[in-house]
Amino acid sequence: MSKELFVLALAGGAALLAIWTHARFPKLAPERMGRTLLHTGIAFVLLKLAPGLGDSSLAMFPGVFLILLSALVYGLLCSIWVLKIAQTALGMAR
Repeated sequence: MSKELFVLALAGGAALLAIWTHARFPKLAPERMGRTLLHTGIAFVLLKLAPGLGDSSLAMFPGVFLILLSALVYGLLCSIWVLKIAQTALGMAR
């Protein structure tokens, strides 16, 4: 498997996990815009720090699957929450 295909599969899997988490646990979503933006900021910081955590080859495998995958899922979940808040604010939510 090439690196590009692995990254694509990792991102697709993270997106599916984020969608599943939102559908399975809808009460996890913050109700206020401020808390949603706080979660989004935390996810941004985690995603900025994640690539530097697996510098050694021994830490690469757990770094990718424990840290990077978790940060990606959290970031995408925050994106879903921001879209949900925006839809509510625009009156487009059900």
